[in-house]
Amino acid sequence: MIIRIRIAHWRFTWTFAPVNDVVGVNSLLPDGNHILLWDFDDVPLSGVSWILKIVQNEFQLPRIRILNTGTPNHYIAYCFKRCSWWNVRRIIASTPSICSNFYKWGIFRKRFTLRVTPKSGRKPYLVRVLPSRIEEDVSILELQSWVKYETLPVDYVKTRHEINVTQTHRRSL
Repeated sequence: MIIRIRIAHWRFTWTFAPVNDVVGVNSLLPDGNHILLWDFDDVPLSGVSWILKIVQNEFQLPRIRILNTGTPNHYIAYCFKRCSWWNVRRIIASTPSICSNFYKWGIFRKRFTLRVTPKSGRKPYLVRVLPSRIEEDVSILELQSWVKYETLPVDYVKTRHEINVTQTHRRSL
């Protein structure tokens, strides 16, 4: 629900909506370096695996863990390789089919973030590990940069979109 009040040349708006609290891990490490994180939307697992295997070989990366986010053809990936901010940006930018919003917001925030808790009942789960002879140089215990944020439930977003489309259609008539 949105409440709008206009007083003279000012409009005040309040929004009421259900939210889901989720937790995400940031790429930033305590020493200022980063780990590699990727987000893929609408890419099948075979495509994600193939893309990440090429990136892994090109940049000599240790094993990469691929997780499904709970939605078909939506995947995230982690690589416990310590990289400078410049290298993280370069490697992620060179990854085909990466989610453009994931990359854009990561650059804006100066760290990349992936959800690790359930969202609307969808929990990320491991689907594949890409092996490597290169050793990992980051421990999971070093991941100390976490963020808690809220999202709208998927069914609420769909309902709001349907209402907005209907209202827009009515206005154009």
